[in-house]
Amino acid sequence: MLQPGLTGGSQDSYVKHMLVKAKSKGWRVVVFNSRGCANSPVTTPQLQTASFTADTCHVVDHVSSRYPKASIYAVGWSLGGNILVNYLGREHHRCSLSGAVSLCNPFNLVIADENLRKGFNNIYDRALRGGLSRTFDKHASLFEEMHDEYNVQAGLNPRTVREYDEAITRVSLGYKSVDEYYSNSCSCHVVQHVRIPLLCIQAANDPIAPIEATPYSDIKDNPNCMLIVTPQGGHLGWVAGDDAPFGAPWTDNVVIEFLEHLQKNASKPESS
Repeated sequence: MLQPGLTGGSQDSYVKHMLVKAKSKGWRVVVFNSRGCANSPVTTPQLQTASFTADTCHVVDHVSSRYPKASIYAVGWSLGGNILVNYLGREHHRCSLSGAVSLCNPFNLVIADENLRKGFNNIYDRALRGGLSRTFDKHASLFEEMHDEYNVQAGLNPRTVREYDEAITRVSLGYKSVDEYYSNSCSCHVVQHVRIPLLCIQAANDPIAPIEATPYSDIKDNPNCMLIVTPQGGHLGWVAGDDAPFGAPWTDNVVIEFLEHLQKNASKPESS
């Protein structure tokens, strides 16, 4: 299962690259397009959020029920990585995944929010808020019926990602403030509860998923978790490799090798 980042979906190049790579290994691939992303239909006033894991549960359960004998693995990018790790930690008692990878996971949304508002990072904030407002614009009528709760105009024309989340996201989840939403959406709080193999790949110079938000100690103390930190790479910008600059990032090979290793070990007969 591939879980794209904020407003991302099956149309994005980084998702397509991983899909092609996995398909070349003979694997079935499912892309989870979050609510409102990749033109997916929305029937209720809730779009993609960092802390809502029920949809991930549904997708994993559906795939598991359809292929009960298959090992299921998941890869999440950026906010999709945060949602995925939240799912792994919160649902560890019922998680049917056999392994997972998160890339450029912001981990701590409080720190990520503060970092996004510093200096030149507002360039990235502008790009992200643009994606949010375009997605919201397609489904604004659902929220207008509840106008007293949602600030629809701010959702259509947010000045920052934070302003959008204050106007729309935190309301849909019932939080009293955007800070409460961010605080309760941090996957860094649940890494310690992950019970399946998890590989986390981060870049030290990531402006959207700042390295200081990475829970080094909790990852180190959890024998199920591994962490790779590259000095460069920005946000999903690992372009070096045989396919550079326009092809698949070199991290795709690392992800596939990790998952193949898990699958190989899962296929070994148990010793008596």
